Amino acid sequence: MKTAAIICEYNPLHNGHLYHIQETRKSGITHLIALLSDDFVQRGDAALLNKFDRAKLALQAGADLVLELPVPFSCASAELYAGNAVKLLHDLHVVDFLSFGCSGNLNDLQELAQIPPDASRVQNFLKDGYSYPAAVFRAVSDSCRPEIVNLLTDANNLLALEYLKAMQNLHVRFCPLAVQRNAVPHDSTQTSGTFASASLIRERFFHQQEYETYLPDFTAQLLSECRDRGETADFSRLESVILYKMRMISESDLLSLPDMNPNLASRFLKAKYACSLPELLHSVKSKCFTMARIRRILLYALLDIRKEDFQQTIPYARVLAFNQKSTELLKLIKEKSAVPVGTSLAKLRNTSPQAERFAQLQMYSAGLYGLAQNQIHSAEQEFRVKISLTK
Repeated sequence: MKTAAIICEYNPLHNGHLYHIQETRKSGITHLIALLSDDFVQRGDAALLNKFDRAKLALQAGADLVLELPVPFSCASAELYAGNAVKLLHDLHVVDFLSFGCSGNLNDLQELAQIPPDASRVQNFLKDGYSYPAAVFRAVSDSCRPEIVNLLTDANNLLALEYLKAMQNLHVRFCPLAVQRNAVPHDSTQTSGTFASASLIRERFFHQQEYETYLPDFTAQLLSECRDRGETADFSRLESVILYKMRMISESDLLSLPDMNPNLASRFLKAKYACSLPELLHSVKSKCFTMARIRRILLYALLDIRKEDFQQTIPYARVLAFNQKSTELLKLIKEKSAVPVGTSLAKLRNTSPQAERFAQLQMYSAGLYGLAQNQIHSAEQEFRVKISLTK
């Protein structure tokens, strides 16, 4: 058995993701685990399709087993997102390779990942008005070879670097497996043949423009079916909920949110009576604070995610989908895993106080996601959905 894992959002699963899975398989992988984000994703957005539908797409694309990367880490900063995902895979004790996309040489990326940013220099750059990612880039760039500093400017490499850092810090037993991204850059507005970025595909979907060319047929079909049923989601549909929350939140509660500081809290307070979501977002945004960070903070407020939640590790491995081939793998995971494994959130929540808290957050997430869908849905499937073997 030779097992690889991919940490993913599949928002939605497109031809580039399919290529990544196929290239990973070429390395002699016998079993493939997809660690899939919850319904709210790393850029502080609602996923276009719910996690159960995206898990099915992952199986159709070539994964054997889909596990959940739960809230709060699915909508956290890159460092927390990557670090906790790697930690959960490490706790399974069955993963041999972590496969990820990048545009740089793996040896160069590993060298770069070993260079810690000087904390005092990062703080100085932050005081000068740089965003956190920009401050880290400037602090690290002075300490590394000129030939590799440009790797930091490519968004394709940022998560790869965080995965490598986490692997080094945790001394994991699995190895990196880098797949080169040669078609279109992350978040690109350009296309290349049948390849396009997920952000461009979502934009085309919302503007009712042609997008199917860039998706496998099975993704295009499911997306069309979900759209017709009113099951696709859009963060902007939470506008009234967000505006209400911001008008009601106290200064102390605002300051208690993760990733918050007094300067940013002041900007939120000045914008608390905004009359639209775009007005709120653009009033808070500045050179120092990225839009993704602002949207994540809004999700923290709506989902009751607290700073102490980020001090916990993921207390269980929840199965979202699996196929016949993965039954052997699942049996091995249950024998070796350092955390409980199962399909039932109701059962997993009873395994520890930390699990109870994470299950509670999952219910909040499901409830909020139901409000973000084209037609309002309940959160009942979070506990009631039946995870069955997919052939």
